[in-house]
Amino acid sequence: MAPHRRPCEKRRVPDATVAPAADALLSLPTEVLDEILDRLHLRDAVRTSALSRAWRRRWESLPALSLSFLDLRDTPPEVVDSVLVRYAGRIPRFSFRLHRLSVDRLHDWMLAFSRRGIESIRLESTFHFRLHSCIFSCVHLVFLEVHECRMPSLPEGFAGFPVLKELKLVCVLLPTSGGSQLEAIIGGSPSLCVLELCCVEVPDQEVCVIASPNLHSLEIISGIDVDYNWEIGELPCLEEATIDLEFYTYAFDFGEFLARVAQVRKLTINTCYPPFLGGNLLDTFEYTFVNLRSLFICTHFRETQAVLSTLCLLRSAPNLEELEIEIEGNQNQQQEIEANAEFQNTEWTNGLSANLQVVKMDGIGCLSNEMCFIELVLSKARVLRTMFLTLIGANGPLRLGKSLWLDT
Repeated sequence: MAPHRRPCEKRRVPDATVAPAADALLSLPTEVLDEILDRLHLRDAVRTSALSRAWRRRWESLPALSLSFLDLRDTPPEVVDSVLVRYAGRIPRFSFRLHRLSVDRLHDWMLAFSRRGIESIRLESTFHFRLHSCIFSCVHLVFLEVHECRMPSLPEGFAGFPVLKELKLVCVLLPTSGGSQLEAIIGGSPSLCVLELCCVEVPDQEVCVIASPNLHSLEIISGIDVDYNWEIGELPCLEEATIDLEFYTYAFDFGEFLARVAQVRKLTINTCYPPFLGGNLLDTFEYTFVNLRSLFICTHFRETQAVLSTLCLLRSAPNLEELEIEIEGNQNQQQEIEANAEFQNTEWTNGLSANLQVVKMDGIGCLSNEMCFIELVLSKARVLRTMFLTLIGANGPLRLGKSLWLDT
């Protein structure tokens, strides 16, 4: 029996419109195509090679290519290595979450980036790693953020970071003479606008003076069980400050320290000071925050020193417009003192909070001291427009706050 033959099928003729449609983007100017590829994630930019022959390896000819791997866990170091081999252009931005396999490659990467005009570096890690000194060769840096690292010593002849605008150090251990080194880094960065020091350890409690001619925003957050010897130098352009020093050396004059940032328009501060220091750290504060418009306080109303510090800050900010208080601690804790309305009213001077318009309080446990403070604000702040209150109950936070529109 003769084999069955398939009926002849007509050969498909490619649609003439398919090829032009596939490469329609190629009609755009080269700079537009570069902008499109630059906005894509690296993985998607590489995948454009599959669009057509004309797109194959198109990404390798970009004038600049940013590498971001923060959204990927345990990125194999070979991924970065392969990009550096195939791409020879400028790499302005690099962000990476380090792990045990990649940390050994970091030195070579930093060396390559320093030769390719790197402008932004962000390194995160869950363990302490040693940063190589070639980081100081990246003279084009505009942004630098590192977490969980041991900073290397400054090389001889360090010329600074002439265009650095943002420096963020989180859980960083400075080397011997680290206070002087940090001063040199800040002093060698004349364009610095933002400085964040979170849990930065300075060996031997060495004094570190923070001074910068163009700094607009300063954040200093201490670690646990670590004494600090920060000092504030000249900061003529400072507008915003966050101060959260959990532990202090005994010789530390907190009032004098705070006075050095008295020109700010926005202040975030923690007044939950350790009880072993004794007394109210701000009871002799004689300076005025003339420019202060926004104040965020992390505090509580269970101890005398915390209540007095809060009222002292309010007395020192005659032009304050917005106040936000986050009440810290276990709401099951009892008050150590009774700061009733009469007590708080004696600390409330004439004209205090005359310009206060918005008040937000989170974590209210309905302690009598807290309720007296709320009543005092409502009775004294004559131009108050809005108050938001969030209570903490057995079932979690309960937001009471709606806008309270008050007749003036």
